[in-house]
Amino acid sequence: MKRYITLLSGILLVCLLCVPAMAVLPDAERMDELGQRAAWTAMDQLKFSKGDPNVLVLTNAGRAIVDGQTTERAVSGITKVSGLQNGDNTLWQVNRANWKPLWFYFYDKKSGKALYLEPTEASYTQTQTELKTTPFYKTFSKAVVVTGDLDRMLADTEAGNATMKALGGEAFSLISISNAWAHGASYDLLSSVMLHNHFCPGVSSGYLLAKYVEQEMPITDETSYVVISCPMWCKDDIFPILWDLTPGKGGHYIFPLSEEDETELTEAYGTRPAGIFIRWDDAQKTGRALALGFQFDSTPWTGPSWGEKPMRTIEMVENTGNPEQYVTVMKEFEVNEQMLTDLKNPANNPYEVAGMLSKTRA
Repeated sequence: MKRYITLLSGILLVCLLCVPAMAVLPDAERMDELGQRAAWTAMDQLKFSKGDPNVLVLTNAGRAIVDGQTTERAVSGITKVSGLQNGDNTLWQVNRANWKPLWFYFYDKKSGKALYLEPTEASYTQTQTELKTTPFYKTFSKAVVVTGDLDRMLADTEAGNATMKALGGEAFSLISISNAWAHGASYDLLSSVMLHNHFCPGVSSGYLLAKYVEQEMPITDETSYVVISCPMWCKDDIFPILWDLTPGKGGHYIFPLSEEDETELTEAYGTRPAGIFIRWDDAQKTGRALALGFQFDSTPWTGPSWGEKPMRTIEMVENTGNPEQYVTVMKEFEVNEQMLTDLKNPANNPYEVAGMLSKTRA
């Protein structure tokens, strides 16, 4: 009996020691509360109602870890109050390193206005009572309304410059994603861009290349895609999401290309080489390959430097249904098992394997 009393006393002591910790708002509830506060603040500042399809929210919640706490429940709080959600294409989680500060960005494409928010450091450690009784305006260390519409920013460069300054290091990412979304970027394209964490002509080119390949070499039974990305650029972040190809799992092989070889290929085929795309039949051990080139818009840009990439991106997004405007077939050829092995070998130049460089054409 004495042993049981001692054990019970020990349990009670532990419970008493835990009382101060139990008084602190649990991480999940705290993040839910922060998400709700961000949504309420945005609805007040931007004047939109719950579930408004004209409004997009971008956040790194779920990626950021603040004061040792994960932040995914902030997404639940946003949806709970604003009705914005990923399934409606109105909420997206942008990839960021987990040590980056937590932020929220609400953009109303109808008004062209946006709100950027960062919580205070204190909000991560306040008790439940403290946080719930804190005025909303004191929850955020940064709360700034900006002009987010790219056309309006370019028409009024002072407003555009002010937006870029206010958003700081997140400016390019937020402006490029939100404006591409407003111009009709598809769900699968946005999914891929979240990994890349910003929209640019480079990542857009990957999507156009993928759509061209799907159009010319649709997948059938027993077939799959193999991508030899050479040279490498932002396009390569499309294929892990769109086709489930990664360097780790295989199917996506990324190699550099020397400036000399790239110049030779460009001059010989009249377009910049973008890689070799193979539809492989694993049952037959044969494949069809397209060596593709990609032509970016080379029209001189005369606007502010911060506007060029987002504007070029918008033009590409509006033409995703016509990839042939940008993509050219440099060479089409059949692939057997040995050739596939040679193309995937990092010791080889894949364009030499394909017989596309002068030193092998003879």
